[in-house]
Amino acid sequence: MSKAALSLERVYFDPALEETPWGLRALEAFASFRPEPRERESLKEELLFGCQDPLAEGKKVLLLSPYPGQLVKRCPGTKGYTCCGYWVINALLNCPMDCSYCILQGYLQEPYIVLNLPLDKAFEEVRRLLDLRPRHILRLGTGELSDSLALDPWIGFNQEAISFFSRLEGALLELKTKAQEVDHLLGLDHRSRTVISWSLNPQRIVEKEEIHTAPLRQRLEAARRCQEAGYPLGFHFDPIIEYPGWEEDYRGLIEELFRHVDPRGVIWISLGTLRYPPGLERVIRKRFPATEVLQGELLPAEDGKFRYLKPLRIGIYRRVVSWLREHYEDLFIYLCMEREDVWQEVFGRKPGGTAALMDLFDSKVREFFRRW
Repeated sequence: MSKAALSLERVYFDPALEETPWGLRALEAFASFRPEPRERESLKEELLFGCQDPLAEGKKVLLLSPYPGQLVKRCPGTKGYTCCGYWVINALLNCPMDCSYCILQGYLQEPYIVLNLPLDKAFEEVRRLLDLRPRHILRLGTGELSDSLALDPWIGFNQEAISFFSRLEGALLELKTKAQEVDHLLGLDHRSRTVISWSLNPQRIVEKEEIHTAPLRQRLEAARRCQEAGYPLGFHFDPIIEYPGWEEDYRGLIEELFRHVDPRGVIWISLGTLRYPPGLERVIRKRFPATEVLQGELLPAEDGKFRYLKPLRIGIYRRVVSWLREHYEDLFIYLCMEREDVWQEVFGRKPGGTAALMDLFDSKVREFFRRW
């Protein structure tokens, strides 16, 4: 069990859960925490006004709550930037891990972790999307507003989701994580319809900036075991952080990665440099006064987010792409939330907009399954 999972201390629930079979099942799953009924607003006020660091304290608190809206939504992306057409399953909001650069610190309105119920509703929504016969392969993930594996010892959703997606055609599930516990996934009949992905940074960044996450070596060892169990792997170098010596550290990270896994079994790799919306820098400096992620020169970009200057980003991407391709020329590498001109400078071509990038994903995914 990870340090992240062990940090969970209190579990509350919306009283309405006691009136439904799925609510009672959720309460039973967390019975060891002795869940207590609690109104959402009072819990929010307790943390916001009663704690020195509500965000840190909130990572120890889980609220089980009915969710009236859609659990499956399009990735919001960034206006004016090329998006890959990803879909997000919002099973969990917030994360027990505590990365200094995490955008959730300034994005979510509640400091605690929320488990949206019933999770079976997500499967119904995926079926409806597939009934519309989408032209593109439907790619969905649970790791946008939380970590996909962090609370698996209790939730058990991923086992159900892997089984569900194994029976589908035209859809892939991605579980994105910084955790190391994968034993419960290794024996499942996944039919390669689930991609297990790890967010990666050099161990220096993991130790200083990614609190309550698994060490780099343990992440890579978990990836190796998942690959041996037949899962396609994904990796996300995002955010790449520029600092003195970053080149040596990231090149070493890539060398270490491919000592653990076969690059032919990697379905995709994303690259993105550090970026954050206005206001987040203040939160980061307050919560992580010793952070090193803000040492570089970051300026407001067209989307309003603070980013490294474009020539610096392009140089970073070119180096990382070259180091990755030294190990396998046919790796599918893409940029997350970058404009077309950056793609052109890095890869020598533009994706041609979101629809064209989705076409590229389709062809690369089909190519991967032909050879793997």
